[in-house]
Amino acid sequence: MIRHALILVFVLLQGLALAQDFKGYRATTLNALVDEWNVRTKDEGPGISLSRPEKIKFITIKGGAAVACSNVPLESILKMMNFADLLNQVSVNHCIYLGLNGGRSVVAYVQDVLVPGLNADIKTGRPMVVYADFLAYQVAVDRSRNAPIMLINRFELK
Repeated sequence: MIRHALILVFVLLQGLALAQDFKGYRATTLNALVDEWNVRTKDEGPGISLSRPEKIKFITIKGGAAVACSNVPLESILKMMNFADLLNQVSVNHCIYLGLNGGRSVVAYVQDVLVPGLNADIKTGRPMVVYADFLAYQVAVDRSRNAPIMLINRFELK
């Protein structure tokens, strides 16, 4: 009996430790985020414009399955922001295409722990709610290719 109680306490404590609070995310749209940062970076040349990390929530269309990708750009940005240890705590080796209005898409990094559920629970072309950390903005020579750099922390079927 004591053994069962200890196991129950361990499971409950572990669940509480892993729980995250998703209440502090600013609601926006991907298009609004891109428009805002296009204005902020209009006088900048090509490169990365760092942002104060911001928790955002938006509805988007899943553009495809989460696939393996290089996290070197993300690692570089995290180092510039003094968050280099984050990739030691959270595995991020996958990306996903997210749809913008007008048929364009952007790529976002996805925590590896989310990939199986994301690929199984939400079909390509379906709307979903995304909770992400917006970290930086990539400014391209072709301004129509400017894109946010973000890390997805949670998703929900819309």
